[in-house]
Amino acid sequence: MAQLSFKAAGLAMGVTGTLAFAAPALAQQDTEAMQRQLDSLRAQVERMEQQLDAQQSTTTADSGQATAQTRDLAEENRSLIESIQNSQFSGTLQLKGVYNDWDQVDKDTGGDMNFGKFTLGVDGQHGDFLYSFEYRFYDGYQFLKKGWMGYQASANDTVKVGLVQTPFGNMDYGYLGWYGTLPYLAGFNDNQNAGIKWDHTQGAWDTSLAFFKSDQLGDGNEHYGANPVGSSAQGNTAENQLAGRVAYTFGQGTDYTTEINFSAKGGQLYNNQTNDSGSNWQAAVGLNGSYGSWLTQLQATAYEYDAENPANSGISDDVMQIGAFGFNYLIPAEGQMYSASVGYSMNVDWGDIDNLYFYNDFSYISPEGDYTPVNGGFGESVDDPMLNDLGMKVTAGPYYAWFSVVSNKNALGYFGSPTDGDWHTSVQTNFGLNF
Repeated sequence: MAQLSFKAAGLAMGVTGTLAFAAPALAQQDTEAMQRQLDSLRAQVERMEQQLDAQQSTTTADSGQATAQTRDLAEENRSLIESIQNSQFSGTLQLKGVYNDWDQVDKDTGGDMNFGKFTLGVDGQHGDFLYSFEYRFYDGYQFLKKGWMGYQASANDTVKVGLVQTPFGNMDYGYLGWYGTLPYLAGFNDNQNAGIKWDHTQGAWDTSLAFFKSDQLGDGNEHYGANPVGSSAQGNTAENQLAGRVAYTFGQGTDYTTEINFSAKGGQLYNNQTNDSGSNWQAAVGLNGSYGSWLTQLQATAYEYDAENPANSGISDDVMQIGAFGFNYLIPAEGQMYSASVGYSMNVDWGDIDNLYFYNDFSYISPEGDYTPVNGGFGESVDDPMLNDLGMKVTAGPYYAWFSVVSNKNALGYFGSPTDGDWHTSVQTNFGLNF
């Protein structure tokens, strides 16, 4: 506004100067005529000042409107920006080496090296809303490992909807090594089902309740965690399941803790071929200990599948056909499973290597009645299945390598191991990069 006033003053001085130089001539003119000219010039100056003021006001208004529009746009995108900032993206690229003592090709070549897996995941939070997603790619198949949306109802309560982990047994995995245990291979530990779950923590207590509409997203066997396979010859699928778990941790908040947990799950066992419904149930008691650098897990599981199987499936009623990772196999329809694990973590400073981890997982199955995992479950019964995984993990920043010696006896015929009453060994190396 000061700049405009100087311009107007300059214009007025110019007009006044002109009149001063013309004074001798104007003295001869009529005084009233001169006054009219002065009034006219003043009016023009006032109009010019008004125009300049209006022009500045318009510019200021336009600038303010642009600023407001920018602010509105930023506000609209703030929610998206915050969600991206609060998201954690992760992934794994892994290769796998295998030597099986029952495979003649492996004996001739010293084993084989294959693609292991490639995973992509995202975890995040926006306000009280949570989300988690992981997709996996293997050689020849792929699947959603987990995918859920959640709500933090309070500091102690969370609700999750989607493909979530079943609250059962020792969590998160139920084993301490790489390969797993028989309860894991049977679909009891570290399993994902489709439904809704409520988690509650209160001091040393942890409680979870869940309802699962389906065991998986689909009836195939290309998924993580074993379940009855609706598209199999036997045709069973677990539907409308209820699950609950309660745990208490002694020494909560210290370096020496012992968790005792109890869990149960059961519900409808629907057969896609007979269109009849049977039932299933499973229950477990577990111990999960952490004592400085030492870890231990113990678990006892009892279960039963009471299925309405088709008469001509070629699969015995004494077994349940389950599947995972694109592979179907047979477990006893009723029995008990036991597992024991121990692990030791040691931090080191060996160049880029920062941790060595040693572990052993042992498990076995005690079937109710006769059981064989071959020939559709028919034929001569085998000794109780047993599985042991002894190994170590080497970590160097984002790089890792697992070395496992997996030995089994009659252990479900999993991934081709013979079921002949003898012990068989698979030496496995898995190495990769986490990012």
